[in-house]
Amino acid sequence: MTLQWPPAPADRLSDEVSWPAADYGSERDQEARRLGELPRTGLTDPRLIGGVADIMAMLGAQLDDGANPAEVMPVLREAARRWLEAQVRAGQLPATASSQLEELACAVHDQRYGLGPLSIYLRDPQVENVDINGCDRVWISYASGERVAGPPVAISDDALTAMVRTWASRGGQTARDFSAAAPLVNVALTGGARLTATMSVTPRPCVSLRCHGQIDATLGRLVQLGSIDATLEAFLAAAVKSRCNIIVTGGVNAGKTTLLRALAGEIPPGERVATLESEYELYLHELAQHPDVIAFEAREANSEGAGGISLHDLIAHALRHNPRRILVGEVRRGEIMPMLEAMNSGQDGSMCTLHANSPTEAFDRILILGLRGGLALTERAIHILVGMAVDLIVHVRRGYDGTGTVRYVSEIVEVMPPGDTDRPAVNRLFLPDPQTGRATAAHSPSAGLLGKLVAAGFDPGLLSLQRSQQGTWSW
Repeated sequence: MTLQWPPAPADRLSDEVSWPAADYGSERDQEARRLGELPRTGLTDPRLIGGVADIMAMLGAQLDDGANPAEVMPVLREAARRWLEAQVRAGQLPATASSQLEELACAVHDQRYGLGPLSIYLRDPQVENVDINGCDRVWISYASGERVAGPPVAISDDALTAMVRTWASRGGQTARDFSAAAPLVNVALTGGARLTATMSVTPRPCVSLRCHGQIDATLGRLVQLGSIDATLEAFLAAAVKSRCNIIVTGGVNAGKTTLLRALAGEIPPGERVATLESEYELYLHELAQHPDVIAFEAREANSEGAGGISLHDLIAHALRHNPRRILVGEVRRGEIMPMLEAMNSGQDGSMCTLHANSPTEAFDRILILGLRGGLALTERAIHILVGMAVDLIVHVRRGYDGTGTVRYVSEIVEVMPPGDTDRPAVNRLFLPDPQTGRATAAHSPSAGLLGKLVAAGFDPGLLSLQRSQQGTWSW
């Protein structure tokens, strides 16, 4: 840091103002500051919120890019202290405002280095989503299932739009435009969050922040969370190690990306992996357990319609980088076809996620995406390609257990080429438990799949044991 901000002499402080000492707050707060962490509470007083801009102007360009909190926070605290002192002397704030010095300094930090008033939500592991319908209509969704109204995030809609424009230009791998000419923007943010914003085509600017709380998810961690049991853990681990092609399906916010991360954790470290996403959400390239990852992110076209790079383009290009596996964060459009072709032509063990309400509905979704993309194949040909390329479909659901939101695997089907019908044949390996809805063993895998799983270390006795405990299935 090149910043110089000497403390004010003690005799400059007003006798009638009681300023906090250097070590103030609870022991937990002091320890958090020592580690460079930031609090999870924000400003609510409009006068203090306005002070953020004043302090930013006072500091000018003295704050270095990329500075960590432990390095820069002492400087921001001193700047906030001086601003508060001036405001109290001028009668603009009561002396009690000094108690919010830490929140003010952190708000300046967040404005310079983060998402401004939204940063506090990224630091709260219980926050799942933040939805903003204009600067003063804010809703926060928690892991408990609770959804509450939050304080305003900007003084006006124009200010909110300007904030989003800044985040979009600096938050992702490539700058993204947010204007009347480009009113829709999606960007992955540092720290594992996804920002979606809209303007012009809605009455007021709207923002949705999706917080990913399980960046380093593993199958073992999902067992602890209750998303899968030990039998499913062993089955899915063997499926990945035996290079099964897997599609993870589910509804919005059902946990598809988290499960895909956990499955990727079973990929041997020596294998080269290519990840392809519209916006980074997997973050495998930032995890130590994946030393050889090439991470592709699609790029939207500029306001003139030039420069766009789609997932369809990236899949074809990624194959030239010699990956052993390809992972697509979410299939939304015509990229499903090159994805299936890659699965069927040397990239065994590839995986992707797909929005669908059930495993079998995935076939219709793939068909629609293929036809919408202008694929010159018959419906049967597309179904044959799916049956040849995909080994397993793993379906996840989101629900409530009385204490909070729960996400769990509810069903797994084995996919095979079409038989008597045009659609791919399926073997329903795991079905929802009638009481809990969680996946439990129902039928044995085909001989070919079972052989692959056993060769990867799976004990088929686990399936037999779970089926005997479940009893006779009525499906």
